Amino acid sequence: MNSWDADYSVRGRLWGGAAGELPALPTGSRVLECGCGNGKTLTAMNSCGWNAVGVDISPAAVFLAETAGCTAITADITALPFADNSFDAVFVWHVLGHLPRTLWQPAASEIRRVLTNPGILFFKGFSRNDMRCGKGTEIEPFSYLRGDGIVTHYFSEEDLHEVFGAGELTRVSWSMRVRGTEYEREELCGVFLRSPYE
Repeated sequence: MNSWDADYSVRGRLWGGAAGELPALPTGSRVLECGCGNGKTLTAMNSCGWNAVGVDISPAAVFLAETAGCTAITADITALPFADNSFDAVFVWHVLGHLPRTLWQPAASEIRRVLTNPGILFFKGFSRNDMRCGKGTEIEPFSYLRGDGIVTHYFSEEDLHEVFGAGELTRVSWSMRVRGTEYEREELCGVFLRSPYE
């Protein structure tokens, strides 16, 4: 958590660029974003007419989200401070990969608990085809610690099915140019329903 707090304290709103494209959900949907960061995606969710709430382990990130006009709470994804069946959808975009593997199932259990039935989990995480996979110190298989003190896991489809069960997975790839050299980035994106877990 200290690494994230330091990152948001220093970089603030510059961190992370624009919000990703959001799925179509009905106006008034109750939505939770886990790892809301500075509120960039929460702001976009609110503009869709959703009742969106964010959680982040970093108080500095939550402060930034709140000052952007969002509802956000400092909380751990493995102990969400919400009642059962509170949300129609939960977004876990680039969050699970920063947790140790031993916490993936506790986090998934909490997400299932706060989802309505049926409810939808939207996942994003970097795949093993991403250019950064293998960079840094490997502390668990395919999980790397970099110089900023933040660990990132690079997912396989098997990882995600093991944690969340059956679901629809897609790969999204793009190129990034750094100092004249093209590098390939890739995410695994998943849509999982709560009902298969019942």
